[in-house]
Amino acid sequence: MAPGQKPPNGHGPHGPSPIIPGRPGRPSFSLDALRELVERQFAEETANRADILLELDDAEKRRALIAEIADYVLAVEAITLAPADRRRIVEQAYRNLFTFGPLEPLLQDERVTEIVIDGPYQVRARWGLGKLQATAITFDDAYHLEGVLQRALSTVGAALRPDSPFLELGVELMGRTARISVASPPVSAQYMLEVRLHPRQPLTLEALAERGALSVQVIALLRAVVQGGHGLLIVGEAGTGKTTLAAALSHALPADAPALAVERAAEMHLPPHIAPRIPTPPTPQAPAQPFGDALSAALAEAPAWLLVDEVRGDDEAAALWDALTRADPPRYLWTFRAPPQPERLKAALGMAIRRAAPAAPQAAINRALAERLPFVITLRREGERARVETVAEWEAREEGEALALRPLLRAQGTGWALTGALPQHELPLPASWWQG
Repeated sequence: MAPGQKPPNGHGPHGPSPIIPGRPGRPSFSLDALRELVERQFAEETANRADILLELDDAEKRRALIAEIADYVLAVEAITLAPADRRRIVEQAYRNLFTFGPLEPLLQDERVTEIVIDGPYQVRARWGLGKLQATAITFDDAYHLEGVLQRALSTVGAALRPDSPFLELGVELMGRTARISVASPPVSAQYMLEVRLHPRQPLTLEALAERGALSVQVIALLRAVVQGGHGLLIVGEAGTGKTTLAAALSHALPADAPALAVERAAEMHLPPHIAPRIPTPPTPQAPAQPFGDALSAALAEAPAWLLVDEVRGDDEAAALWDALTRADPPRYLWTFRAPPQPERLKAALGMAIRRAAPAAPQAAINRALAERLPFVITLRREGERARVETVAEWEAREEGEALALRPLLRAQGTGWALTGALPQHELPLPASWWQG
């Protein structure tokens, strides 16, 4: 079957499904059709019943409930099954309801970094930083896809709601931290998902160096920035490793300074002294909390350090401007999705800020960026790997009317080299370090 093609009638995603005759005068069913009836009945009986789902805390209890429901469905439909066929239905329903069904081979493959799902019959995957590739994986139908999605969301207490058609939240899928982004009806004709997968073991700065993303020299400079108490902005396009680098750098923050991390999705492996703050996901009782509200609440706690992954500019513009202009702010470690080119970065930041402060003088915006986020790391994808391109410092010029990004260290060939520029801010590095 070609990728994205709907399975023919009477076939499951893995081949023909046997037909089970009903009693005289009753319809016949394929095993896949019976399994779908069991799954639908399970969904009906547990809809909006978090208490039932929480009680099913091990595989034995889950299989027992599915077997109960299977017996009920078979009795209603007047079907008699061989024990082996009944066990097959219970096991397949268990996999679909309590695992991640057809996605499991991809989730088990540590090399898979992204899964993109466009409806039930088109699943693509990315291995490493390669191109998205079509797979032969399909779901039975839209209902099956919705069930697997609901299963993933239920692991963090979230639910699909018509008033929250766009979702972005973190989950754990088979031991891997993941971010799920969803567009769902009514804003799209079918469920569209992007699943970004992180390694099972968090990557340290040293592990990133082994992968060629940075070097010992880059690590020393980044640690000096945070140990010097300076704000830091990590910039790059999607998939360049901003979150991974921020998580690795979080372990360099002083353990004796109270710190918070506001995340769109719980993706970062944080040290124990950094408390996560995640916007409340949509539940059957309430819509999702806006990211800007979570950011404002974290600012109100007045931490010494505030990590934000990731800053954008849609619903959090007001909180963003407040963070940059408050009198006694935390020190910041933020990620920001934008092109790494200085002029395009400045334009993207300016647009985000002006959503909240359209009348703000450009000099005020420049000063806020230079004072609160003085250092900038840019990341770039090169072929099938991502790496640090520059570690730079904002420089306000012409009494704040102009803002330039001065690289201190830049990627050069297969390595990195100092540019010869000296930082304006004091860093805990010996003077000889800047001579290479």
